[in-house]
Amino acid sequence: MSLTARKLELNEYDINKKDFEASIEQIADQVRLIDQKMTMTIEREISQGFEDNLRKVNETKFLIKRMSSLS
Repeated sequence: MSLTARKLELNEYDINKKDFEASIEQIADQVRLIDQKMTMTIEREISQGFEDNLRKVNETKFLIKRMSSLS
């Protein structure tokens, strides 16, 4: 490949450093937001699952007490 062709190829992808940094910062911000949303969703699901299981345990305890008081 001749020097002229290489120079043309490099200029084709030449971008401003500040524009590149701004784009990277935007991507980082988007990733941060996605991470926050995922974290909140996962925490909510874990909390909901824990509360559901705790409710079931308490219902079972209540039924056991009730059954033992009948005998």
